[in-house]
Amino acid sequence: MFKYKDPLPENPFCKWTERISGAAGIDAEELARSLGASVVEHMETQCSIAVSAQYDDIQTGGLLSKKVQPGILFKFTERSNYCGFLVGLNKVAGILEVAIVQHGSPSAGMQRLNVAESKGAFSVGGALRKAVTDTAAVEEERMYYSALNQTIQDIVESWIE
Repeated sequence: MFKYKDPLPENPFCKWTERISGAAGIDAEELARSLGASVVEHMETQCSIAVSAQYDDIQTGGLLSKKVQPGILFKFTERSNYCGFLVGLNKVAGILEVAIVQHGSPSAGMQRLNVAESKGAFSVGGALRKAVTDTAAVEEERMYYSALNQTIQDIVESWIE
């Protein structure tokens, strides 16, 4: 079980959230399984990227106000050093809220490049970090992340139609 103090949309690593009204008759657990299967299939057939889906509950809140919702952790099966993305489906009063949260840390190369970019192009520390980073590998990693996030978003947004 994944545990977070704050609701997923308030998490600092939240990448995207969507609220869908009119979801009174929808089972969030069943929808989570459907989303997981659809994302894994789409990533394999359309993007040629192997992704695994692990289903587990997500607990948010504190001791007195905890809520449990279904969740799916998507990980890249061929890239163990990449972070995963956790998707939570929270249903309250006929409104389904879907949130994508980064789970884990990206590769060391991406972390170095992120620090270099935050320091700026004219700092010595930033230039050194950028010089020792394989930028092609980092660009590939960013492409994997954006492909997965876009696939999840597209499938969730297709539910609205």
